[in-house]
Amino acid sequence: MLRRRNLIVAAVAFLLGLLAALLYLREPTVPLTYEALAEARQHWDDGGIESYRMTYRMHGSLYEVEVRDGLVAEITVNGRTLSIAQPSAYSIEGLFGILQLDLENMNDPSSPLGPGRMLARVRFQKRLGYPERYVRGGTGVSRGSTLEMLEFRASPSEP
Repeated sequence: MLRRRNLIVAAVAFLLGLLAALLYLREPTVPLTYEALAEARQHWDDGGIESYRMTYRMHGSLYEVEVRDGLVAEITVNGRTLSIAQPSAYSIEGLFGILQLDLENMNDPSSPLGPGRMLARVRFQKRLGYPERYVRGGTGVSRGSTLEMLEFRASPSEP
């Protein structure tokens, strides 16, 4: 009887530990939706930040971007300076564009990433709305994708 009771206590303790680990390690994100993206963009627009520096990791590469007066002034990827035709793709607006495109693909039945084939989860910064973390993957996705904002700093003249 005592042995059975100890086994039950051990099993309950194990399950509680497993549950605690899952809650601790759980991705602190929400599903990407048009509503969540619109709300985040509104927070970003309301913040009025035109000049900032940010560092983020995407597709395994480290991006460092400086934006001055709404224009991308400098981009480095893994320490190498980039000179590209569309630097705005690497700004906060560009990141919002990536999320928008993924949403459109997820809702397009003719897309290989269409309904039910891709999962996308995101966490937006509460006050300013920029994406802090974005994870996508699923059937038909050649490789998963992760965006993680490592640092964001508005320029001293900004709020």
